[in-house]
Amino acid sequence: MNELTNRQSKILQEIYTHKQLKGSELAVLLDCSVRTIQNEINAINRKNKLIISSNQGYTIDEEQYVSICNFNEYPQKDHEALKILLFSNEPVHIYDLSDSLYVSVTTLEKQLKSYSQLLKDYSLILERHKGYLSISGDEINKRQLIKNLIINETNGNFMNIDSFSPYFDNIELANTKHFLEEIIQKHNYYIDPVYANTLTISLSVALYRMQTHHYIDSDVIYKSDESSIEFEIAVQVLNYYKYKYDLTPTKSDIQYISSLIAGQIKPYKISLTNSSKFIDEEFQNDIKNILNDAFENYMLDIDFSENIYSFSMHVDGLIKRSKAMQPAYNYAVKSLKADHPFIYEVAVYIANQISNQYSIKINDSEIGFICIYIGSLVENAIYRSKIHCLFVCENYHQIKDNLFNRLATLLPKYVKLECKDTNEFNASNYDLIITTDSSSKLSKNIIEISPFLTRQDFDKINKQIQTIANLHTLEKNQILFADFFSKDLFYVRDDFDDKYSLLDFLSNEMIKCGIANEHFTDSVIQREKLSSTSFGAKYAIPHAIELNSNKTMVSVLVSHKGIQWDQDNIVYIVLMIAVHKEDRNEFIELYENIIRSLENPYKISKLSSINSFKEFKDILLNNN
Repeated sequence: MNELTNRQSKILQEIYTHKQLKGSELAVLLDCSVRTIQNEINAINRKNKLIISSNQGYTIDEEQYVSICNFNEYPQKDHEALKILLFSNEPVHIYDLSDSLYVSVTTLEKQLKSYSQLLKDYSLILERHKGYLSISGDEINKRQLIKNLIINETNGNFMNIDSFSPYFDNIELANTKHFLEEIIQKHNYYIDPVYANTLTISLSVALYRMQTHHYIDSDVIYKSDESSIEFEIAVQVLNYYKYKYDLTPTKSDIQYISSLIAGQIKPYKISLTNSSKFIDEEFQNDIKNILNDAFENYMLDIDFSENIYSFSMHVDGLIKRSKAMQPAYNYAVKSLKADHPFIYEVAVYIANQISNQYSIKINDSEIGFICIYIGSLVENAIYRSKIHCLFVCENYHQIKDNLFNRLATLLPKYVKLECKDTNEFNASNYDLIITTDSSSKLSKNIIEISPFLTRQDFDKINKQIQTIANLHTLEKNQILFADFFSKDLFYVRDDFDDKYSLLDFLSNEMIKCGIANEHFTDSVIQREKLSSTSFGAKYAIPHAIELNSNKTMVSVLVSHKGIQWDQDNIVYIVLMIAVHKEDRNEFIELYENIIRSLENPYKISKLSSINSFKEFKDILLNNN
């Protein structure tokens, strides 16, 4: 793995994180051509057969990947100098540091300068004394920074937790994780796998720092009651490790370990008689009101009553994690935003309501978990255009019902399948007719299949359905474009230094045109601060939190040089959407279709250099 280039490592990380990616998706994520992606994957596989290619995209051979990761040192070197300073017991001379990193002092100075904002975010300072460098500040903040550096550098890929061992001398991470889970289980609690690895890393950072005599002598922000389950577990954990590693933890260290556990564990057995012990009814009602408000805002008819207790438990944990400054990590966020954008928007709205009511900050990962919780319910409540498909079959040897049921199971959700006899329907009412009758002349758009529904049959059906779906999307996009885009709201400008100056300009233009009200700008900026509206580091779709504009319209700005959107993202196309509440269904289609269209890296490349509204329309609506 150390022989791989940075781009090859990034390709592996992206495929591993998303489970499966197409070449076009990777090209957008890595800002290169599909051909480059193909060449890089060939180069990776020449060294180790790690990536599997299929018609569905690229996947990772996880067994191979894990075995190779066992021998890998730090997965990335982005903050190597900073890590050395944070892990060092003594100040490090700048010449020694440059020698160990094989870089010049001048290059090292540039690296150190780039750390200033990151250190400031954690209230830490890079100190210099006679050429010696050290990081000063609160021990809690140092632990937080170390943990976040490790997690961010590895994209949270925890399949083999021992691959993180190079960060920690003398700490066996797999054993630490097993011991932690064992103690939690003895208290009749459990920890979800998605939290267990992060908690193990956090605990290992704390143990490593204490091994090197770095203890907490300040107050911990989130203090658990000493009778709480989190505090009891923290005491047991440190009682074991203080003898194992000869530690002398302070009371603040115990509280810190307790804060790591807060919001991460759940009781095994919850019944109607003891449920109020964990989540009281008033809190459940508050969460129910938040959900009802969100679903009402988006005009979604959803009954959440059966799920309210489990979601309230999740939100209770979220609040504790936020107050303890120990948020969960969910690296599926990028794919959730791209694959299910409207559901993610509803999750953002819910997160904003929770944030306001409980005075907490909620990060992208936590929004991602909310998205997962509400996903299927919101998806089922969304109206989307269906492809109407008819199955016609003579019931010889009783195969009709069997074939229909198999088709109903295999076809995509957006296909509405019906079964009727030959004389009971009008062919013009259907987009596609599937039949076993070779002599049938029911319609031009007809597919003949065998009574055995072979793989070849299904491939034919799937191909035709995709063709019909693409045609429907194109027709719908043309209607949406005519209704919601205007030449008067199209701009080509390169004079914006940051995203907030651009958001201010576009939103105020919409207000001047009478499309949005005077609160629109504030709502757009508030939405952006909750979770970035950029996709694939190439385009952004900012919008207000509420659907309360006077009219639904999209303003477009193209920047040839690009706009610094987030820390690592340069955006070239910005599409700001104002939405009138009655156009909620159109907003869903418009929003999702734009994202689906801009998944094509060719379109992004072409759009970033256009100069006219006509060019924009031609490229956006091009189905190729």
